Amino acid sequence: MALNTNMLVFAFTIFSLFGSLLSCPPNVMVATYGTPNVTVATDGSGNFGTISEAISQIPVNRNDPYVVLIKAGTYNEAIHIGQNKSNLVLIGEGMDKTIIQFNNSAKTVRSTSDSATVDISANDVLVKGIRFVNYVGPDGGQAVALRLAGDRIALYQCSIQGYQDTLLTAYGIHFFRECDIYGTVDFIFGFAHVVFQNCNIYLRKRSNSGNLLVITAQGRGKVNDTNGIVLHNCTVKADKDLEPYLNQTKAFLGRPWYNCSQTIVMESFLDKLIDPKGWLENGDKKALSTLNYIEYANRGPGANTKGRVQWPGYHIAKNSEEVKPYTVENFINGTIWLPSSGIPFVPGLIG
Repeated sequence: MALNTNMLVFAFTIFSLFGSLLSCPPNVMVATYGTPNVTVATDGSGNFGTISEAISQIPVNRNDPYVVLIKAGTYNEAIHIGQNKSNLVLIGEGMDKTIIQFNNSAKTVRSTSDSATVDISANDVLVKGIRFVNYVGPDGGQAVALRLAGDRIALYQCSIQGYQDTLLTAYGIHFFRECDIYGTVDFIFGFAHVVFQNCNIYLRKRSNSGNLLVITAQGRGKVNDTNGIVLHNCTVKADKDLEPYLNQTKAFLGRPWYNCSQTIVMESFLDKLIDPKGWLENGDKKALSTLNYIEYANRGPGANTKGRVQWPGYHIAKNSEEVKPYTVENFINGTIWLPSSGIPFVPGLIG
């Protein structure tokens, strides 16, 4: 995917105005930069009582950042942030304090995509310290907690919680740092260019609906497309509700949603729940030749590659040169737009 240089330079300029914003707690941010544009609070102390109200009044097609401080509380609402609300900064008071939740599913709305608790389609969006939840439950089917469909969306110290189809990185360029993602089946999926760095990936119990768990379902459609999912220096392990059932569980790093699915897991810790095969078929044998699944320098009891699948499209990278195209610097052009966001990141490999 060719990234638009002018758009990236513009984003860099926008983010520089709030360079330290995401590295500070909300109270420090307020003290340093003055009052945010608006504050949302459930107790009546803010400009708005709901996030939807605050988003609806944001001026559209702006050229300057707009900061929304979302104070601690539980917000029971489904939120859509449209394409004309770009250059937006959403600051919560911590993933355990600022919680946005709803319970739509593909069974109750038109589609899986429409089930998202929060849907962000705008470009140049920064998010810190918020928990996104779809609480439809383990037997509720496809239900998205967070959907992203814009360019240069970055999340820092956030939590995304659901079961099947938790996080839809639909389209665009995305970065997650120090985030917690919870789910059961295909719970990180989509067509975007996305890197997860230093994130915790928690597999959850599927209640009575089976013991097969899958982390990723990436949707690259052509072998010359460059979109994909990258897990870099992440930790993959069981959530506490799954731990008593590990002997009955088969967990996999991913399966191909589309035939040319692309997923890279590198320099990450894989706990014992990962099945020795590592990856799972999804019905179409042709995809096993056209997908691109790579593992590199992973660690932990689930990282042993001796029993891995023998697909033509899967391989174990032997040296760093093979995976350099999938670093933050190269895969999402992160060194252009991330430095002034205040979000820490490693541009290359850690080893």
